[in-house]
Amino acid sequence: MAVYALVDPNDSILKQPTERFDFENPQIDPKQLAEQLAETMILHNGIGLAAPQCGIPLSVFVVGNPRDRDTIMAMFNPSIVNTMGEETYIEEGCLTYPGLYIKVKRPQQVRLRFTDMNGETTTAKYTGMTARAIQHEYDHLQGIIYKKKANRIHLDRAQKKYKQILRRMKKTA
Repeated sequence: MAVYALVDPNDSILKQPTERFDFENPQIDPKQLAEQLAETMILHNGIGLAAPQCGIPLSVFVVGNPRDRDTIMAMFNPSIVNTMGEETYIEEGCLTYPGLYIKVKRPQQVRLRFTDMNGETTTAKYTGMTARAIQHEYDHLQGIIYKKKANRIHLDRAQKKYKQILRRMKKTA
């Protein structure tokens, strides 16, 4: 199965809202898109990946455990019905910015309506890291990057650490 290349962090697609996936007249085969997004996420050891991160301007993402293929779900045209629970800060990473971990405040639970790759629409509640990953990927579909969700202090701290990591990597290369 082929994988997608990840776009450059400065690619304008990351700042634009996506277009709805059209199941009546699909822009691309939904099963193939879901499979290739999942394979790309697994290759990069992520817990989520949105289509725009691969240069595809469609409203779809995958989330799940990269070490357990059966947990990975593709969510087309998602909409957050509501969020619940306390908002907490947890460090988030992003496959677009490998090595950049930023504390982001998000609700602990999310109720999401989405369509699966077979065209079945469902509404379900998610908690914990799955809820966080869904919110992170959902933001990608709105053209919002997690750096924009972080407060200035957390972002500055994370970027300093990130620059140190990059310097170390250049020295060992």
